[in-house]
Amino acid sequence: MSEPSHTMSVRDIMAVNVVTIAPDATVLQAAKLMEQMDIGSVVIVDRQRPVGIITEADIVRRVIAREADPKTCVARDIMSSPIIHVTPDTPLTEAMRVMARSGIRRVVVLKNDSLAGLITSRDILRWSPELIDVLVESLRMKGEASSGPITEEEDELIAYGGVCDGCGEYSTDLVLEDGKYLCEACRR
Repeated sequence: MSEPSHTMSVRDIMAVNVVTIAPDATVLQAAKLMEQMDIGSVVIVDRQRPVGIITEADIVRRVIAREADPKTCVARDIMSSPIIHVTPDTPLTEAMRVMARSGIRRVVVLKNDSLAGLITSRDILRWSPELIDVLVESLRMKGEASSGPITEEEDELIAYGGVCDGCGEYSTDLVLEDGKYLCEACRR
């Protein structure tokens, strides 16, 4: 690529062939798929809509550590949801800040409420090593601040998508209010 990395956007380096599974797939099926495809996560899709993500860490923390049976435990029970996402036009620096502030290493890419791709911190660092400074600074600032909730300023960077806790409809604009993720219509 000829353009400097500081002007690159997510679309320039995102993986477009994202591996997905249904919410009722077992954790064992998810783990086998991740092993077979040599990947660290799968996106949970319900009726063509991304509703969550399962990572290797989710399987370790929410299944293995709790001694749950991966043959009977299903994806919807351990997925991280709502999903944090960016758009294809999001600058790489902004995507890295979202990951750092959210404490995640991969973020789903949505375009018009549909799954467009996935980008990992490793992908970003491979293309733009100077962004390590952004990550280090964000983590340093997070460490200096209390490990309390995300500030309003930080939350503006983070977009949540999934099923609204109020109406049950899919939304890519969920906001946490009174312990529930609500779409714009339910926040009124």
